[in-house]
Amino acid sequence: MRRGLVALSLFALMVLAGCLSPTTAEWGVGDGEVKVEFTTDSASATSSLGDEKETFDELSPVGCNAETDAKTLDNGGLPITFTGYMAASHFYTSHNELYGASDLDLAVTASVAIKSMTMNEAAVVDGEQIPRVQVKNWILPLYPNTGAGNVDLDEIDMDSDSRWFVLGLIPTSENILKGMEALGEWHQPVQIEGYLLDTNNTMSAGYFSSWHEINDNCEMKIGQQNIESVYLMVTSIKLQDAVVTSSGDSSDEWVLGDVPYLGRGGFITFFLIFGIGGAVVMFMFSKIAVSKSAAHSMEILVGKKAMAAVSKVKSDIKRAKSEGMTTSRQRNAEARKDASTEAKKEGKKPAKKGTKDSVDLVGFDLDSALQSGSSESTTAEFGSKGSSVVATSEAQSIASQSSSSSRKASPQKSTTSASSANVAAPTTTRSSVVSNTEPAPSKRSHFSSAVSGSSTHREEPKKKVVKKRAAKKAQQPIEKPWGEKEEEISTNFEEEEEFSDFSF
Repeated sequence: MRRGLVALSLFALMVLAGCLSPTTAEWGVGDGEVKVEFTTDSASATSSLGDEKETFDELSPVGCNAETDAKTLDNGGLPITFTGYMAASHFYTSHNELYGASDLDLAVTASVAIKSMTMNEAAVVDGEQIPRVQVKNWILPLYPNTGAGNVDLDEIDMDSDSRWFVLGLIPTSENILKGMEALGEWHQPVQIEGYLLDTNNTMSAGYFSSWHEINDNCEMKIGQQNIESVYLMVTSIKLQDAVVTSSGDSSDEWVLGDVPYLGRGGFITFFLIFGIGGAVVMFMFSKIAVSKSAAHSMEILVGKKAMAAVSKVKSDIKRAKSEGMTTSRQRNAEARKDASTEAKKEGKKPAKKGTKDSVDLVGFDLDSALQSGSSESTTAEFGSKGSSVVATSEAQSIASQSSSSSRKASPQKSTTSASSANVAAPTTTRSSVVSNTEPAPSKRSHFSSAVSGSSTHREEPKKKVVKKRAAKKAQQPIEKPWGEKEEEISTNFEEEEEFSDFSF
């Protein structure tokens, strides 16, 4: 597990190596910006990295005098070279004047600590030979505060075994300012070229000649203290695999986003081939693996013989297709297409499917049955104010037959009606009897009309009422067996009795 995480972390670092960079000052004259006007004869700088905007005029670039055999420092000339192994760097977006930053410190955008050696020697530094510098703070560009590590720059003196450059870098162009971001990667060979700066034109040559020296290759020498700290107006930076120039027109110009060993183009190619291509290949392999697993499971379930039969059917289908055979669906589709083409040529419109007048139906067609109208009368709902029971024509027919048979069986006498009335209202002193003229049954009624005791009563047209003389004495109800009583009530209910007087 740990090895996998380490490998993943290393791969992520390689991918992101060209995408992450330190934050540096911008080019210009606004807040947090630096702008330099440079020629080999004179230079000026404007910086807004301090508490206030500062302008440095009449700066004298000091370079290598190549006119004589013994190279010396002089105004103008060739740029001076600083070569070695870069062990530490620091970038500035502002300077704190409260802690001592002043003068040309405010124009410095980056500082580096370089162990002096040739590029070839720096390229093979490895293992314990790597100088490791721990920077505590780097407030003053030329004087870093370092601590634990195999090298402490504060302790470098004439007795030290190593020789160092501490450079306060000032860009001479916008491309140099952007290219300084390449110095954000520590522990690499580097060669920086540029010009020293002096703010006093009258004594610049003598001052630098007394304190600094160069060799025949215009490379800076290191004095007896084994450390040289100078301001440098940078004109170019040479890395192991790229360069940074003032114009940015070099064929191997360093650009932000370069990936070690691959470069920008190589990284994009790597991503396309091994990223997208690898994903596609893995998808194909996973799909093949799933298909094989499904085939193996099917073989276990149905057996080898069934699988062989399926394979034979598939091979027969492929052979039939290769020989030009067509399926029934294809033949039907071609026939319909030919029929429609002939119909168009003859000027006939093809018959529409699913019409109401279609009689060429084979079997039962649910759509036609739903579309066809019912020849029967529509159903009526009983008790539309809440009842959900519906009386159909069949129910009405059964109810009418039942009522007619009941009327035939029951005696149609007024006395029976009177006795029925007495049973319904035993305490009445007066009663009225409805003539037994049977009204015509309504066109539609509910089958529950044959049930006695219904609390709902439909309003029927008024009938002739024959008034009788009030009985002197109320007749007492005659107790009858439950079966006869139910039959009598059911019969009387069909006669639609109406009482006009319920006085006691």
